[in-house]
Amino acid sequence: MRKFLLISVVVLSASAAHAGLDVTAANTDPRPPEATRQTQPSSARRPDADVLAAKRQAMIQQKTMMRKQMMMREMQRHPIRTRIHFGILKLKRKLRYAFH
Repeated sequence: MRKFLLISVVVLSASAAHAGLDVTAANTDPRPPEATRQTQPSSARRPDADVLAAKRQAMIQQKTMMRKQMMMREMQRHPIRTRIHFGILKLKRKLRYAFH
């Protein structure tokens, strides 16, 4: 058992040294040294709010189109079942609004 433990410790330490892991406890900063320096001002790194809003809107539109396509495909495959399903959902919605 001791021999196995000794061999496993040697193999693990050798693999850690081969991988180039820094196992010293002196470096407490989790970021690499390149990340500690700021090369660009913070305003240049942050995207504009309008750009983010446009991307978000485009993603919402894309999701909506995908849902519509899936619904159309389902309607084409099973027209009667789909209409019954949506009719039941509509009835449940009306009942929920009527009694709540």
